[in-house]
Amino acid sequence: MDVPLSLARYAEPGHGIAPAEELLGLAGFWPAYFLPGWDEFIEEPGLFGADEADVDAATEALYSAREVWPAYRIPLAGGHLLWIVHRNFPDDPGTDYLITHPDWDRDAPLASLEGHFSGPGLSWPELVAVADSAPARAEGVRDPALRLLLLLPAFGDADVPVAEAESRISGALTSVGVEPQAAPGVAERLLDHPFWDGPTWVTQGGSPLSGGAAGPSPLAVCDGRYSPRVLPLALGGTPDHARALADALGGGADRLSSASDSP
Repeated sequence: MDVPLSLARYAEPGHGIAPAEELLGLAGFWPAYFLPGWDEFIEEPGLFGADEADVDAATEALYSAREVWPAYRIPLAGGHLLWIVHRNFPDDPGTDYLITHPDWDRDAPLASLEGHFSGPGLSWPELVAVADSAPARAEGVRDPALRLLLLLPAFGDADVPVAEAESRISGALTSVGVEPQAAPGVAERLLDHPFWDGPTWVTQGGSPLSGGAAGPSPLAVCDGRYSPRVLPLALGGTPDHARALADALGGGADRLSSASDSP
């Protein structure tokens, strides 16, 4: 089975992983995609401009691919790549959010939506920064609205600015077919995460740029009991990796994306 090299340690024998950004064009994609966290949208496909047949087809495409698992790539600054993988084990399915980098010897988990869930993996400032900072010409999803919606299930933050968040998510929803009058209500529901209840995030400070012992990690840490980010260096492995990853999750230096880019 073919597996992207960066996911070699994540992959399971007998199962391939393949980029599947084309699935985002399915009429029933969003109700199906939000199913692990917000299953009520399956019963309301009209909110997303879809019907039951659309949702059935999308659900089949996302969650019934057993041999080759579909995945979406969200490129970040500095060569980092955020993967969203539908881990379609018959008895242990889930959707995993993880980051890879060519210099790392392992992937870094952000969140998992499954029976034994973990997360959140992103704060609100990180979610917005990542959504808006796709490197130009990178492969994967570059559209800010699509990036935001894809990463919403991995986000959780007690300090989210609610009005700003509802407005931003509403705008993203209308871009994928939700009627403007319905979008604020859908956005409000998406902010109410069923797996974690608004944990807080703290940044300890920056590390020295050169020489000396490593200082506090620049990566924010989360107080959520199920979050992989309860430790400052849980992502990236070394102080240098932590600095680079903190930059990537903060939007990086190359904000060269465009809302008109296609996934």
